[in-house]
Amino acid sequence: MNAANPSNRHDVRLEQVTKQFGSWTAVDNISLSIKGGEFFSLLGPSGCGKSTTLSMIGGFESPTAGAIYLDGEDVSRQQPYKRDVNTVFQSYALFPHLDIFENVAFGLRRKGLGKAEIDARVKEMLALVDLTGFAKRKPGQLSGGQAQRVALARALVNKPKLLLLDEPLGALDLKLRKQMQIELKRIQNEIGITFLFVTHDQEEAMAMSDRLAVMSKGKIEQVGTPAEVYDHPATEFV
Repeated sequence: MNAANPSNRHDVRLEQVTKQFGSWTAVDNISLSIKGGEFFSLLGPSGCGKSTTLSMIGGFESPTAGAIYLDGEDVSRQQPYKRDVNTVFQSYALFPHLDIFENVAFGLRRKGLGKAEIDARVKEMLALVDLTGFAKRKPGQLSGGQAQRVALARALVNKPKLLLLDEPLGALDLKLRKQMQIELKRIQNEIGITFLFVTHDQEEAMAMSDRLAVMSKGKIEQVGTPAEVYDHPATEFV
């Protein structure tokens, strides 16, 4: 875990959370604690429930049963915009007509912040993701890795308690993925925000995580550090 500002660290807790879509149980009675400041991964194959779990933590889906806590507060029925949680998706969802500066500034302008604060925070984030000279470029002028970093800067500029990352490196080629794994871990170490990362890629989860949860068929098979999970698998699936 990182040694950044402890005030940035916010914990997440799931208690007996279930999510059903009709007769199908996507997430089946899971309990999980994520420490503030951790880089935590949900690892498992497609359909195991990891993205649904992320969606419930972000507020995009509501649990059928159980409770989700952020800093000890039950947020299970809270709207996404009230949770102080941001999400980075694989698609990035950048605004093609806005330059990079305005893409990153978008959320701050909606909050009505002053020009000086917006300028300072956007410049700080572009420096953090190593894109200082790219402020006036449009998304169409960026590589996949650069677009990923803009999406990351746009999410982090709002200073969320928790950053959710849903297979964010899936669209990148192998070399860029490796590069972005290093970048993501560096950025998380610098700012100290709790990261919850969803992936089906075992190597990716092992390389970046402080701890991870292995999921299968809506259940958690094992929680531990990468070394614990690798050296002492709890089940045959793991």
